[in-house]
Amino acid sequence: MHIQTSNGNNTMTTQTADSTASIQMSWRTFIDPWWKATLAILPIFLLTRLIFLLLAYFGGVLFFVPNYWPGALTFRSVLYTWHHWDAVRFTTIATQGYPTPEYAAFFPLFPSLAHAFSVLFHRDILESTMFISNLAFLGTLIVLYRFVEVEFDPPTARRAALYLSIFPTALFFFAGYNESLFLFFLLLSFYAMRRAAWFLAGLFGGLALLSRSIGIFLALIFFCEFLRQKWPQLRQDWQERQLLRSLRLLPSLLCILLIPLGLAVFAAGLYVRFHDPLAFLHAQAGWRQGLSFPWVAPFIGIKSLFSIPLYTFANAHIIIELIAIGLFLALLILALFGPERFRRDQWPLLLYGLLALVYITIFPGSPGNGGIPYDPMPSAQRLVLEIFPGFIVLARLGRRSWFHQGYLLLALPMLAFLVLQFITGHWTI
Repeated sequence: MHIQTSNGNNTMTTQTADSTASIQMSWRTFIDPWWKATLAILPIFLLTRLIFLLLAYFGGVLFFVPNYWPGALTFRSVLYTWHHWDAVRFTTIATQGYPTPEYAAFFPLFPSLAHAFSVLFHRDILESTMFISNLAFLGTLIVLYRFVEVEFDPPTARRAALYLSIFPTALFFFAGYNESLFLFFLLLSFYAMRRAAWFLAGLFGGLALLSRSIGIFLALIFFCEFLRQKWPQLRQDWQERQLLRSLRLLPSLLCILLIPLGLAVFAAGLYVRFHDPLAFLHAQAGWRQGLSFPWVAPFIGIKSLFSIPLYTFANAHIIIELIAIGLFLALLILALFGPERFRRDQWPLLLYGLLALVYITIFPGSPGNGGIPYDPMPSAQRLVLEIFPGFIVLARLGRRSWFHQGYLLLALPMLAFLVLQFITGHWTI
């Protein structure tokens, strides 16, 4: 009996050890590619943050004091050169909540996280928004690299991370804006969808929608990707008249409801605050015209180029907007046709890219003083940052050395220029 008990204990010990080793191996298999992705993008992240810090320091000092001024600025005064436009609105929401209905256009997750960080660590609110923005961008680069590595290849993933980091308007991943937080959850949702992790896809999609209204498109993408993956099984069930067997897919499909749940939570909060659950839509009326066809805003911009003087702020701004929209339209076309086209199973990525591009143009900006259409495509040059399929196409083109070098030579000086424009308050976006 003693020997049998000993053998039994040895068997149980061996089984426990095997189970522990299996769990450790599973975790290692899961963590290793993410750790490698982190190591791959870390130099890009750190170097670009250093560039922004240097520009913030030199621009924040030398552009705001007279030559050879003997005084000294404070860290706070230099930091607050980044406190412009939407950054002001986010810090206001983070400290005061939603003071008026006009602020409802800005979704709550980003300022809520900034508020929590500020209270927990007793930090300045602008510093908190910028910390959340940069931390989320680190996560964005990791997920982007991993996503592109799986869907394409590691060199393309590395270039995609680099090209996104130095795009001329990538300064909004450093400023106190919500772009990086939205893109982080957007990419996580896409990654989970492509891996058929439907609950996580819905959860991350809901968080993306709590960051920006364009996240509502993820519900459509979720449905399309689910149907793409499950269609062979559904077709087989229908052919075999086993319709009840298809009901086993229903719990996974219902995870799609987690995405609009984020919007429902925000709408409920707005009803409590303003008795208007759609205040986030109504708040746009101050600077946007009504819903239009997607070609209306670009047409207004092109018409303005020939109807107002060339050397005006409005014209220069419109040229930047048209270049941004035209560039990403061309990139999405290249993803459909030619040597850089995506695989057939990757069409949901293209669908999102097209929807995001259309979203930029369907609400033209309101005319400025004197009837001049000052901003027909508001924030287009910033919103294209969210069209990540376009950056994948850029990265695929970047395997050609001449294209890679050309992109670096164009993007980096433009990024530096727009940073200095932003911190000196000379560029509205």
